[in-house]
Amino acid sequence: MLRSHNPGLAAVTTTTFLQLLVFGLVWGGLYALIASGLNIVFGVMKILNIAHGELLMIGAYISFWMFSIWHVSPLVSVPIAAVAMGLLGIAIQKALVEPIGARIRSIAGFENATLIVFFGVLLILQNLATQLWTADYRVTSYLTAPVNLGFGLSVAANRLVVLACALVLTIMMFLFLRYTFVGKAIRAVSQDRDTARLMGINAKNIGLLGFGLAAAIAGAAGALASMIYVITPTIGLLFTIKAFTVMVIGGLGNQVGIFLAGLALGVLESFASYAIGAEFKDATGYVLLIGFILWRARTSTAFAGEIK
Repeated sequence: MLRSHNPGLAAVTTTTFLQLLVFGLVWGGLYALIASGLNIVFGVMKILNIAHGELLMIGAYISFWMFSIWHVSPLVSVPIAAVAMGLLGIAIQKALVEPIGARIRSIAGFENATLIVFFGVLLILQNLATQLWTADYRVTSYLTAPVNLGFGLSVAANRLVVLACALVLTIMMFLFLRYTFVGKAIRAVSQDRDTARLMGINAKNIGLLGFGLAAAIAGAAGALASMIYVITPTIGLLFTIKAFTVMVIGGLGNQVGIFLAGLALGVLESFASYAIGAEFKDATGYVLLIGFILWRARTSTAFAGEIK
């Protein structure tokens, strides 16, 4: 039996500890998957897409309605949501990002303009979802039966499925970026856009592909999240903040670091929720992000410039 140092907390049994750990890994795997997509957009395009979570939200609704109306498994909806959001991402890139890039040449001006534009996209998608589907809470009841993992530990099957799928998709993304020609081109553009152009890489097409890929990841993550999280038109911003936290802590462009940071954040939130209350679960991540930025800004000049 593990006992908390806080006398106000009940003793933590081994079963409770393992359950909190598994729950944290489930959410952490989802955070890592979402952040890997946001990282691609920021690395390749230098765009902080604050509407990234809205693509996840739409992916979650796609999964929910396909399950509710046609009884399609959310697992089948994962690739469908990914393709749909990938196409939407490409459309957004062509319609909004490319015209801005053609008119604004400075990096700082481009970043500021796209930040404002994607704030508008966030509001549009949120309000559109509210008009189409109302603000009612939606829940996908799928694979809710508990699975006995031993040691008295039982976890709903859908959580284990989400963890497994998130890990597989994150690993696939890592392998794609590291070993395929297109993945190497994406990494090259994210590291040095001008040099990549001199080497014959079409940075514009890579940017389009990268944005579509990131949107597809968000759609897939949304379909997975629909199995374990309440769906509303406003859930997107929360996941965007989580992804941004993971991206900053894990390291911009560092897929392995992002994966580990995502798992760490999920586990931290899980234990914090138990220790200080579920209402402070999200605040834990915000405090961690602010503390990390302040610490790194004081200890690393390069980090301070990277954040700017």
